[in-house]
Amino acid sequence: MSLRSPTVDASQVAPGLWIGARPSPGHYRWLGVIVLAAREWQPPSFTYPNVAVLHVPLADDPSRPMPTAQAGSAISAARTVARYLRAGQRVLVTCHLGLNRSSLIAGLAMRLAYGTKVDNVITTIREARGPQALRNPHFVRLLRDAHGR
Repeated sequence: MSLRSPTVDASQVAPGLWIGARPSPGHYRWLGVIVLAAREWQPPSFTYPNVAVLHVPLADDPSRPMPTAQAGSAISAARTVARYLRAGQRVLVTCHLGLNRSSLIAGLAMRLAYGTKVDNVITTIREARGPQALRNPHFVRLLRDAHGR
């Protein structure tokens, strides 16, 4: 399921889990949780009333490895998202364009919540968000290596 309009850009990648670009306030009232993963865009939680907001500011620099603390933040956020999904919540993971940072967290959550194999995670996300999704090689490496951490 894809939700695309001038104010909504999100794609469902698993039961209860969407990936999208910067969410416009007021257009995500159907959600239980929003994850804000763009380091450069962290609006206050009250911008999204009646929705749980996770702030996970990540950088997206394909030219250098992820700092250990940032990788830990992504994994921790994915664990939280997986708990929300197992509890039946609807979760939107966002970043600037909804391609890399959001896909990393959502992909990790898919592995944790549903046991999805990493190649299926990558294929599903690229089919939903387009061929530019998950193109940061460091994010793909973390997706492959993080299971069980």
